[in-house]
Amino acid sequence: MRQFFYLLVALAVLVTAGCVSNDTTSTTATPTPAPVTTPLPTITPTPAPAPVEMAYIEGMDCAVIEEKVTTYRCLGKIRIKTGAYDEVQVTARYPDNNTFNSDIVALGGNNTLVQPFYLFPDLKYQSQEPVYTVRLDTGHYPVVMNGTSGIAYVNPPPAPVAVKTTP
Repeated sequence: MRQFFYLLVALAVLVTAGCVSNDTTSTTATPTPAPVTTPLPTITPTPAPAPVEMAYIEGMDCAVIEEKVTTYRCLGKIRIKTGAYDEVQVTARYPDNNTFNSDIVALGGNNTLVQPFYLFPDLKYQSQEPVYTVRLDTGHYPVVMNGTSGIAYVNPPPAPVAVKTTP
């Protein structure tokens, strides 16, 4: 019996070992340190650079011409704003990435500021709208078209957002 008594006492000590509480009135509590937060750098948006007009396309007219051979021809006038350029060229890029270039002309300086240009795309492009660019010497500038005229910009303005409204 004595063995069972010691066994019971040993088990009671083991079971109640975690249940004993200390007197916390005499101990000082140490505060947990506040987490260190590093302020994130704020990103200030930089304004987009202002669009600068470099050249103008005027009177763009594309039509099928039936002479000896049926051709699709686009003609217009290219005009520069200021400066003198030895190589001015208009390029039409169609959705399938085929491009058609006008002849290279010199504008400005001792030359005229306005010059006609011609593009001869393939007949299959007659119902498609190309994206035009103007090359002034080594710079290429996208053209924002509005009907039969357009403006070549250094920093083109953002395209207008189409808002769909329902009645």
